[in-house]
Amino acid sequence: MQENSNIELLVTAVKPRTGNKISATKTFSLRDLKLFNRVTAQEKVAFLSELSMMLKARVPIVKALDVLAGQARNSRLKTAIGQLLSDVRKGISFSAALARQPDIFDSIVAVTAEVGQETGRLPEVLSSLAEHEEKVNALRKKVTQALAYPVLVLIVAAVVVLFLLLYIVPNFAHMFRVSNVPIPKATQIVIGASNFISAYWVYLFFILLLIALLSKWLMGSELKNAVTERYGLQFPWIGGIMIRNYTARFCRTLGTLLQSQVPLVDALGVTRKVFANRRVRGEIDRLIKHVKQGRTVAEPLSSSEFFPPAVAQMIAVGEETSELETMLLRVAAYYESELERLMETLTTIIEPVLIVFLGAIVGTILITMYLPMFDMASTIGGG
Repeated sequence: MQENSNIELLVTAVKPRTGNKISATKTFSLRDLKLFNRVTAQEKVAFLSELSMMLKARVPIVKALDVLAGQARNSRLKTAIGQLLSDVRKGISFSAALARQPDIFDSIVAVTAEVGQETGRLPEVLSSLAEHEEKVNALRKKVTQALAYPVLVLIVAAVVVLFLLLYIVPNFAHMFRVSNVPIPKATQIVIGASNFISAYWVYLFFILLLIALLSKWLMGSELKNAVTERYGLQFPWIGGIMIRNYTARFCRTLGTLLQSQVPLVDALGVTRKVFANRRVRGEIDRLIKHVKQGRTVAEPLSSSEFFPPAVAQMIAVGEETSELETMLLRVAAYYESELERLMETLTTIIEPVLIVFLGAIVGTILITMYLPMFDMASTIGGG
């Protein structure tokens, strides 16, 4: 009786939100478009956590999915959960239903859910997955936030420079023409740039838009991966950040899969899919080959040109004590903290450099505009 009361309390706590289902389909908004309706990592974490909690309370998975579909505010996630519910009702396993929606639930979710079903530990596996997604998302946020600041400063610099060239410089140029004073070469260059931008700003706007779209396309292409692999790791600071990021993600993903009792070879195969970098994939392929031959994970890692030597040593300890998954998660936590420290240091260095850069650009424009005014003052004083 106690279990039934707990189940009823849990369901009724989220049931009132099902009334949003009808109203959400009545009107159209930008969130209905795929571009504005991406399923965020936080939403996936919430879905996995709530589903795990309800399954632990012995709520049937069909009922749990029905409740979660009703309370989902993101229409794309609502549709995805609804499709999961439909597939499960048709007799398709939950893991197979997850695998049919790779754009929402990646392979690590489907594989670990399958193992969770086979071992009868699905609620625990989903809880572990939610924790994994949360850690990976936190790591991604730290990197994004560190890169966002310099981009923001560069945008502000561009806006300030455009404002000066389009509104301030023309006023000075008009004053110089009226006053008939000699204009230094540097000032002529700035005035010429102002006139050029004023006359062709429409074309420049479309060129910048084209460059932005081309850059976005390149960021998702194989060319970007090839350039990153060839040149990114060669820079001391950037290369260190990339290696720590890849190491943390590798250890976090593999450790989570092993903790969910996924076989080692299968876990390495799923971990390989997480990375787009072909060099990392090659390293994992080498690991899979060695493991299939009956060797340990630490042995090929010790001769790796990519992963730090300390990783192989710590993993070797984990294998000797039969606590590989625990050691992998510890290594992931260590490199995540190292990555955070590096990003904070990078931000601290970049901040004054960008401020000086912005000040130099604005100062140069202003100084070139004031140079003819010194001649004007001399002429007036001599007169």
